Amino acid sequence: MEKLMTAICLTNNNSVKLQEVSKPENAETGHIIIKMEACGINAGDTAFISGAFPPGSIPLSQHNICGVSGVGTVIAVGEGVPSAYKGKKVTIYRSLKFSDNNIGTWCEYAHLPYQHCVILPDNADMEDYSGSLVNIITPYAFLKQIIEEEHKGIICTAGNSATGIAMLGICIANNFPIISIARTQNAKKELEELGAKNIIMQTDDDFKLQLKELSQQLATTAVFDGVGGEILNQIIDVLPFNSTIYSYGYLGGKTPLTLHTSLLMKGITIKGFGNFRTKTVQNTELLEKALIDISEIIGMPHFKTKVGKKFRFEDINDALVYSSTAGGKAVLYPFTVE
Repeated sequence: MEKLMTAICLTNNNSVKLQEVSKPENAETGHIIIKMEACGINAGDTAFISGAFPPGSIPLSQHNICGVSGVGTVIAVGEGVPSAYKGKKVTIYRSLKFSDNNIGTWCEYAHLPYQHCVILPDNADMEDYSGSLVNIITPYAFLKQIIEEEHKGIICTAGNSATGIAMLGICIANNFPIISIARTQNAKKELEELGAKNIIMQTDDDFKLQLKELSQQLATTAVFDGVGGEILNQIIDVLPFNSTIYSYGYLGGKTPLTLHTSLLMKGITIKGFGNFRTKTVQNTELLEKALIDISEIIGMPHFKTKVGKKFRFEDINDALVYSSTAGGKAVLYPFTVE
């Protein structure tokens, strides 16, 4: 008799429903089966459910199971999977490899290529990594790309976002200059406690002058922007010559970017950034190296998921609309919630 499991699946009208689907029993070549512990909901999840991603742009799952993030324990490995994965806790980002055999992550048992996962320390609290890898691989791939493009330092506009904090951790681990922009004193304090040396308060009267002087001093010509027009309109005219703005998000909402064409004379360029398009993710060897590199620094506090509220699978619709002013994520639990 076919064994079933509970999963959260996408419907035809851009909504989700809880249903029973086939439970993976045997790991295919290059794949692992993971008993899921918890699944953090990221902005990309809600965008996917709303239909924002064009068909074929990201790896999908059998049964139209939603979710890209999670954490769990490897209970089976297929042929060709490194032995180091057996029985290990892993944090997951399901958008790194295309596979017809993808199953998960918002389900009880996921079946994925092992290159979707980073091995966690044996003593790790899995809840701390329920939504982590998506926020780590993006700044990791970004740093690799901008070094290749000969940038010497970074300005991070969303300094206290989960990805911004992960960017700080990546830069600290690689001894790479970064300026973090903060919006509140609490945000600044948090960044200081995480080891940030170059923090500029967006609310300071001389914010732009501080940024201009420090960015020239540190040659931070790569702007890692997760805010959009709101902050870019403030800083674009004081960026160093030959800066490049890499836009990976728009936490600032729908505020449009406005600029005078004279700024183009400074050699400033603007382009989108997504880890899917980087060499780190597209090249299998580079991706495997990235996962090993990340596993070596994953214990840094910069890479832990902020849990805002816990939800059972059956409460998925409440989880999708949950919002935390402190930056905590809604986290789904397939089995029990304490």
